[in-house]
Amino acid sequence: RFCWWGAEELGLLGADFHVKQAKNSSIVGERLSDYLINLNYDMIGSPNYIFAIYDGRSANSDTPSQALPGSNKITTLFQDWFIRQNLPYDYTNFTGDSDYAPFLAEGIVAGGLFSGAFEVKTQNQRDRYDQMLGQGLGGIAGVATDPCYHRPCDTIQNINILGYEKMVKAAAYVLEFLGRENDLKTWLYPSIEIQRLADRSQKKTRPAYNSINEYFGLPYY
Repeated sequence: RFCWWGAEELGLLGADFHVKQAKNSSIVGERLSDYLINLNYDMIGSPNYIFAIYDGRSANSDTPSQALPGSNKITTLFQDWFIRQNLPYDYTNFTGDSDYAPFLAEGIVAGGLFSGAFEVKTQNQRDRYDQMLGQGLGGIAGVATDPCYHRPCDTIQNINILGYEKMVKAAAYVLEFLGRENDLKTWLYPSIEIQRLADRSQKKTRPAYNSINEYFGLPYY
């Protein structure tokens, strides 16, 4: 299903509410157990864009172990697509700063793309994108990837069509790949690897993953 979450900036309120409702639902298709993956596309049309992939390897140590193998596979799927298309790409931290966090907190695999917000495009990025996309298409170094982020000028006219098109194609590729898997659940949740990660995590004393703490960067007590 396609979902548009409300009140993300206030602490992932829409996504968090949805997950809590799903945990208590007994309706087939509405239960949390019916969810295998969350694909997060929170900003994919930034005017001074980057092609950033959520990097499962950067997940916080309190991330439920059952979500890690599949999340890393999604990272690799996106990466492979950009490589095959001879397109530049970057990674963005997978640390709970968007609507995937409440799903991840429940052990659901997640992944996605991000074209940038207040992050400033570096000279290295500009040169790399310019070289791979064509002269003049690499954006502007030293400028935010989306100068209109959280401002009134963030309208439909603020979208970079080229960047948006590439991100949509990457998203479509991953969705089709997942749809063609004969046993998607086993592919996303390989039991042997999950058990190995769980055994390792039991040796550490740590609090459970909390999506609100992760979003706001709050300490665990």
